[in-house]
Amino acid sequence: MIAFIDRIKDYLSEPVFPPAVFHLTRTCLSGIHYSKKEKKVTAHFILPLMTGILEPSFDKKNIQNAAALEKTLREGKAKLGQDGGAVTLLIPEICLRVFVLTFDSLPSSPAEREEILRWRLNKLVPFKSADMRISYDVLKSNGQVKVLLALARADVVREYENLFSRLGLKVRTIGMPVLNLVGLVRFEKSGHAMIVNMEEDYVSLLAVLDGEVSLYRFKPFLQDSQNPMSPLQKMDQIVNEIENTVHFIEDHEKKKIGVVWVRAAVQRLDGGTASALKERLPSLKVAEFSAPLPLRSQDQQLLSPLIGQVL
Repeated sequence: MIAFIDRIKDYLSEPVFPPAVFHLTRTCLSGIHYSKKEKKVTAHFILPLMTGILEPSFDKKNIQNAAALEKTLREGKAKLGQDGGAVTLLIPEICLRVFVLTFDSLPSSPAEREEILRWRLNKLVPFKSADMRISYDVLKSNGQVKVLLALARADVVREYENLFSRLGLKVRTIGMPVLNLVGLVRFEKSGHAMIVNMEEDYVSLLAVLDGEVSLYRFKPFLQDSQNPMSPLQKMDQIVNEIENTVHFIEDHEKKKIGVVWVRAAVQRLDGGTASALKERLPSLKVAEFSAPLPLRSQDQQLLSPLIGQVL
């Protein structure tokens, strides 16, 4: 059994991960192959998924059309020249629950720590913690102990593992897209920033204060096939979430977010969101994710969580 997430990345060091990284969303499968020796992405792909093939969920079956998804994955695997072996997989954040928990102290024993964390989880989620895969990182902050904790249903994770296994790929690490973006951020002197990850079906926000992850928020978009949200409605909801979170941090943490880094997997949301933010919060700098790689601008946006995994 693999770890749900090997560990939350320490972005001050260079972790070792498989060279092939795949990212699945409701509408897209993407992948990159990174050569550590050459220090570059040697192959990449972005393949669309038809509606209904994948329906990401925390507590329901995710893969609705296994044959179609296997076909797309086989095509992507060939584009990377990946015959088999270990890979990293980024799954939709809608499959996860993420918490930043605060404690006065935690025991040094890993077993005792996990027991306390699972006890807290039993109060936060309506599922038995034994049915969950969890990963956490302990952060010390202002005399307190903060824990960044991610969890997923074991049966949901197995769906993805089994899919890749059938094609000869072993999922060694399962990661979270928005966390990988931290490594691509150029922090201001204050060390306060917000990362915004916009997908077709959700937006997630990660606040980094004094250089450390301090707050995570997630907002799914309503998936009503009869009356779906328009891009304008999604954009308005995203801007509201950003504005409310900026004010929350100012009120509760007494710190000011100077820059918001925006990653838009859906191009039509990008420009409008930046313009609306500048109108509502004129002192806020809006930055766009990019990577030091020769890729088209939109491809860099789509692939940035994967690139952040390997750089």
